[in-house]
Amino acid sequence: MDTDIFGPLHASWYDRWHEHKDYPAEVGQLEEILNREGPAPSVLDLGCGTGQHLERLAAAGHTVLGVDRSPVMVEQAKSRLARYGERAAVVQADLLELTVDRPFDAAIMMFSVLGYQTTNESLLATLAVVHRAVRPGGLFLFDILDATVVLREGPKGGVTVVDDGDHHLLRATTGRLFPQEQVYELGMQLWLMCGNRVLDCVTESHRLRYFLRRELDLALGMAGFRTLGSAPLAGGQAGPSREWSRLVWARRV
Repeated sequence: MDTDIFGPLHASWYDRWHEHKDYPAEVGQLEEILNREGPAPSVLDLGCGTGQHLERLAAAGHTVLGVDRSPVMVEQAKSRLARYGERAAVVQADLLELTVDRPFDAAIMMFSVLGYQTTNESLLATLAVVHRAVRPGGLFLFDILDATVVLREGPKGGVTVVDDGDHHLLRATTGRLFPQEQVYELGMQLWLMCGNRVLDCVTESHRLRYFLRRELDLALGMAGFRTLGSAPLAGGQAGPSREWSRLVWARRV
């Protein structure tokens, strides 16, 4: 994953950008699968961000561990989960360097974290990390960009503004397709403003792999997982790319 993305400015405003995302619906979808295919009393969240999924899973009774490489997001997630004591923890770590001291009943990887693994090598390396972290028979749930929808609808872009008192964050995005690489590049420029003054400006490039079902089944099989099912992701935030995300779940064999 590009180390120049999800920097302090982006991370500190992350929840404001996604305040209209229906996290209860999304976690409800995860819970339905965990209960049906589980049991899964312990859940590992890889790329947990600010801990929105973790908080709701902990509230539902799971013991949870979140992992993220952004120190700003990790601190936000720790604060969000503090009330759950020893049942909830968050650590800062790079995904490919992660080791856990015990296997988990399930792992989740949301917000297209798997899609940031744009090469076959990084994809299989990431799946190997998940395989080591989940017990035999355990579950792996994650969302992806659905290639059939991305290719049909084409690139998206736009400008949005979020207010916080006297401060405003302006975000401009552009989209670009690289079909030979199966990559959708989301260009993002952020301006933090107070009145007419620009306090900070950041440019990020998010390169996301989009997946076809048979390709994904093959990669999961190579990594020691068996695909169980997939469905449109519940709870997506309103916007032109809302239908792009698909939830997939698999079992470690």
